[in-house]
Amino acid sequence: MRRLLATALAVVTVLATGVGVAGTASAAPDLAEVLDVSRNNLDSEYGGGVAPELSSDPEVLRPLLDRARAAGVEPERYAALLHQYWLAVAVRNAGIDLNRWDPQLGLAANEQNLKNTFAYYQKLQREHPDFLWAGQGGLAGPSFGAGIMDVDLARAVIGVRELRDALAQVTRTLDDAAAPASADLPEDLQAVLAVGHTITPEDIADFQVRVIAMSKHIFTDLLPQHEAYLAGGLDAIDEFHRAGIIDDRAVRAWRDLATGDPESVVRGNAELLHREQYQSIADQWDATREARGPVGRALTYLSTFGADPAIPGVAPPREAFPLTLTADDPAAGAQWRLQTPLPAFNWSDRDARWEYITTHMLPKYRALAQDRPAELAAALDKPMDQQFLEQRALMRLVPILLSVARTTQVQYS
Repeated sequence: MRRLLATALAVVTVLATGVGVAGTASAAPDLAEVLDVSRNNLDSEYGGGVAPELSSDPEVLRPLLDRARAAGVEPERYAALLHQYWLAVAVRNAGIDLNRWDPQLGLAANEQNLKNTFAYYQKLQREHPDFLWAGQGGLAGPSFGAGIMDVDLARAVIGVRELRDALAQVTRTLDDAAAPASADLPEDLQAVLAVGHTITPEDIADFQVRVIAMSKHIFTDLLPQHEAYLAGGLDAIDEFHRAGIIDDRAVRAWRDLATGDPESVVRGNAELLHREQYQSIADQWDATREARGPVGRALTYLSTFGADPAIPGVAPPREAFPLTLTADDPAAGAQWRLQTPLPAFNWSDRDARWEYITTHMLPKYRALAQDRPAELAAALDKPMDQQFLEQRALMRLVPILLSVARTTQVQYS
């Protein structure tokens, strides 16, 4: 009787859950179902992979990919499957659940995803010295992530009515004092003066969602290429190209990396960096700057002021390209110049951002990797929680004040 009851219970369970040999077989997608699929989450603004309707399990995707190859299907027809598979491999290796990586859920839900992202970039650099793009991104990443967390702190503060009203009063006073000269100020500063006292927690939350999406987009674009190259070399990169996932410039970048020649490796990594800044996220930065009228411009500019990439020897934007204001004194026939501790560019501007990256971040990181490998190794070996903590604004308050003091200069002639 006991055995009969156990058997009956097992049958009921199978019928109720649909689990069983037949159920498992029928759950496997047919090859036709995964061909010609649109990569409708290519900008990574939502949860899941590039094609959310596809599985995020590499063990499910790999047999389908092998079947498409064996059947002689043109790679462009299985582009979504190919991209999704290598993305699934990358997130598994990074310790990220792709289905729970949803920028729309905000910072709290994505803080660990950010940390795992940059930790994996750093791991790739430690294990593969030629992966300079990953190393630079991994080392600068904690300052990026900490900046988002500091913005979240500001969002919480602004949400307190008394503090928000006090901030608005101070900003309005500044507006009144600066009004006579405001017409000559750069557009970024005008935006801060115009809306600094009206920015809401909702504005900041929207900004965070956009920036988290860009971080995921970079991973989604570049890390599958790295994983494919590690597994299959240039043949795997060629498959990406034939599928239309990457262009000729990316192929040349990977060919440069494959040579092992130091100069070619640097050139290839610089090309991947260019792809990141001009193809992966350039349009998203533009949209972030233009979002909610002047609010987007104000927030992107304020984030530029606070930026301080955690690469030894790299000057923050406010020091590297300080904004200088000038004015004439007709009565005295003189002119004064004020070099401010404010950046002369907005990080969301792709060309200005690229100039800063290539003239400051890239050469400093290259010198660090080539000339001071022990220092680089020590920086990459720090626990990620520690790296984030060290980049929080409150922890950097003294260096920020020293930076402001170094940068501020007044000349009268």
